[in-house]
Amino acid sequence: MKIKAPLVALQLLVGCFAVAGGWFMLAGAMELQQDWLQHTPFTNWTVPGIALLLLPGAGELLAATAVLVRWRYARAVAIFSGLGLVAWILVQLVWMQVFHPVMHPLVGAIGIIISVLAFMLPREAGVGSRRYTPGRVHPEPGS
Repeated sequence: MKIKAPLVALQLLVGCFAVAGGWFMLAGAMELQQDWLQHTPFTNWTVPGIALLLLPGAGELLAATAVLVRWRYARAVAIFSGLGLVAWILVQLVWMQVFHPVMHPLVGAIGIIISVLAFMLPREAGVGSRRYTPGRVHPEPGS
């Protein structure tokens, strides 16, 4: 079963939307209700915008890149990126005390799906099928 393509697609989708959302929050281009911040430590949307841009935004893009380049720890990074997305939603629910009937369940479910797909990746040497040891001469495939 092919795991890498849907995993990377979800990570890129979430990462790009989170970066864009964070950027729009910082630029003041989003009409967000100020009363949503009343239970949070924030008085405006600047810090939440930076957090959105960096945590789920850059975090998911980094995880997608790690999977694509077959980084040794790509599986762990991808699992934690999905769990981080779920944590992001839980923190929003606790702090803001506002439930969005589409966004919160959807993003939480995507975080779970990302973690499950990442868990299904091969364990050895990132997502590659061969493990290379530095300093060791490896034969060419097929020889």
